[in-house]
Amino acid sequence: MNRLSYWRSLVAAVAVAGTMAGCSGDLDVENPNAPDAKRAFSDPGTIASVASGTIRQWAVTRQEYNSGLVLNTMADHASASWNNFNLRYYTSYGNECPQRCGWANTLTSSFYIQLETYWYGYYGALSAVNDALTAIRKNNVIITDGPTTRMVETISVMMQGFVFGGIALNYDQGFIVDEETDLADPLGLPLATRQELRDAAIAKLDEAYQLAQANSFVTPAGWAGESGGRSYTNLEIAKLIRTVQAEILAQYPRDAAENGQVNWAQVRTYASQGLSAAGGTDFQIHVDNNRGVWYDGVKDWTNQTGTMKVDTRLAAIITDGPDPAKVHVTPWPSPQGNPQPDAYDKRVGDGSWGPIDNYQGVLGKAAGPKAGSDFAWHGSSTFPAARGQYHQSNLQHMRYSYLTYAGYGLPGEDGTGQADIITATYNDLLWAEGELRGGGSKATAAQLINKTRVTRGGLAPLTGAESDAVLLRALQYEQAVELYGLGGVPFYNSRRTTPAGYSSTTNAGCPGLLCLWPDTPRHMPIPAKELGLLKKELYSFGGPVLPEASAGVNGSEGRVKSAREIAAELTRASLEMRKRGRRQ
Repeated sequence: MNRLSYWRSLVAAVAVAGTMAGCSGDLDVENPNAPDAKRAFSDPGTIASVASGTIRQWAVTRQEYNSGLVLNTMADHASASWNNFNLRYYTSYGNECPQRCGWANTLTSSFYIQLETYWYGYYGALSAVNDALTAIRKNNVIITDGPTTRMVETISVMMQGFVFGGIALNYDQGFIVDEETDLADPLGLPLATRQELRDAAIAKLDEAYQLAQANSFVTPAGWAGESGGRSYTNLEIAKLIRTVQAEILAQYPRDAAENGQVNWAQVRTYASQGLSAAGGTDFQIHVDNNRGVWYDGVKDWTNQTGTMKVDTRLAAIITDGPDPAKVHVTPWPSPQGNPQPDAYDKRVGDGSWGPIDNYQGVLGKAAGPKAGSDFAWHGSSTFPAARGQYHQSNLQHMRYSYLTYAGYGLPGEDGTGQADIITATYNDLLWAEGELRGGGSKATAAQLINKTRVTRGGLAPLTGAESDAVLLRALQYEQAVELYGLGGVPFYNSRRTTPAGYSSTTNAGCPGLLCLWPDTPRHMPIPAKELGLLKKELYSFGGPVLPEASAGVNGSEGRVKSAREIAAELTRASLEMRKRGRRQ
């Protein structure tokens, strides 16, 4: 295997490999390891398809069952004892591991796929946009006209930043490769630290922001959904870029100490120009009900009766109203379960839901005037007690139930619709935190928190005269309720406020709303498949002890699959696992 073929096996720099799997314009080349990039990317239609395909790849990867969904459960926001997507393995305790298990970073493990999903999904998108930028900037390809070319260029640079940022948030190291990277000696390219990845992401997104500000365009609707997708103006894309920059800085920390080192004033600056600025918008994709192309795995599973419930650790916080008898407790109180809540927060309401009592057989109460907008109470527990009663819960998340696979037979619940990927509310809460932690205005922070606290929750408004501790607690509460289902965001929020070495199982001494369960890994290692090709020792994170590094793995023989081929295989495997049944 030659050096360039070897490098094409590494996700970070698949330099010339056609458009990403799953998008229009896939190329039929004789040698998948070394296609003729100049020929392949001389076709303007092929290059244009990259922008659409990489938006889909990024959004779906962010919301994938094997990525964002698993992190949601590791953060104890959602809970399930089924082992679809290895949810039970990575979120149980007292079974395979005394507390949480670490990442099983070995190709012989059945718990390995979760380590690959972000890596191959994001880097598969990166290889495509690097090819597109090579065509535009080096080969001078024009896509229809100048404005369209600048639009594709802007989206491609933005995606470079999104990929570097996504790897920085989820892995301990990775590769920084763009269209200018010299691949003459691919084996000599260095691994970058997560901090270097973060900084590279911010720099790329600054470049993309300037491009978006300078070039007027409207993205085609098909770039955000197979049907029913939204169009976004260049100024809306610029706002999305600023929100993601705020996210990368704010969500980067792995513990409470690092959280204190964030440049929160810069987070505030970015967020003030983000999705909620000057009218505001959400960035959404349109989910199709066959789940074959555009789908949102996190919302699909967390909003489906029988698959997942709200973890009791979170339920105890969001039902904590004035009536102690209505507050949920954790762990789940066997055998009677937790009571129907009161209407303290309008998003929880009194837990009533559905057209009749016991709708869908969950022993709930028919929706009444105090039904919550986001949550419902079920009188029954869902999961087998033998798999751990800590998975049991009486609270269900329902905000995005219209996007679930089959729906519940209620109007509009057909498995299609706009799915939030990054929202104006998320930006507001990042902005508010930047104000509070970055020496800004407490009154502004209170106003931003009140946008959902008061309008959606019906809770008493904040004024800004409250203590920092009270304001931060209110902010963290809104983050927990409003950002439920947005990829790995609940995990990042909990991770960065959990002290290093935190060992409490009661949330005692937690500086945030909800600290990570002991032994939960803080980030992922480079997947074993890549370490084998790099001839580096396997390593991992989390579990009862930091695992020892084992012997290196021999490199693969013969043709090495490209990043996009592996990403497509992971998507097919994930969807196939979903189709085989919801209870494993």
